[in-house]
Amino acid sequence: MTVNADITIFNKRYIQEERTEKFFSTRIYGVSLYSKKGTSSGDNELKKSDTYTIRIPADADTEGKEYTEQLSYKSMDDATYPGYWTLQPGAIIVRGISYLETATETELREKYPDVILVTNFTDNRDRCSDAMKHWRIGGE
Repeated sequence: MTVNADITIFNKRYIQEERTEKFFSTRIYGVSLYSKKGTSSGDNELKKSDTYTIRIPADADTEGKEYTEQLSYKSMDDATYPGYWTLQPGAIIVRGISYLETATETELREKYPDVILVTNFTDNRDRCSDAMKHWRIGGE
């Protein structure tokens, strides 16, 4: 796997006291990022159809945070979740390193116009050799 990028993934959590969703960051160093840029036209308008494939090696540097399944992450209390990260539909990925710890979706889209929205993911840590174990993310 060719490692060619660093990313920041923002996992969403519902904050009961504020009655809103916020996104919490994890910086991940040493991932494979592939983008396919495209456009299509119809109804007198041009539509962007960019797609992304990101592979995070199982041994990537995640700032010491441990991966957990999305349902487990969702049910963690406020004292526990900062030590974990997850993959979930609707998570936001920023290409490169962002030092924001928390943000709303609007704030992220204003600060980083080219965010990647996670649409699907696969945990490939149990079906390949140790050197190839990874998580695969599809996004747009």
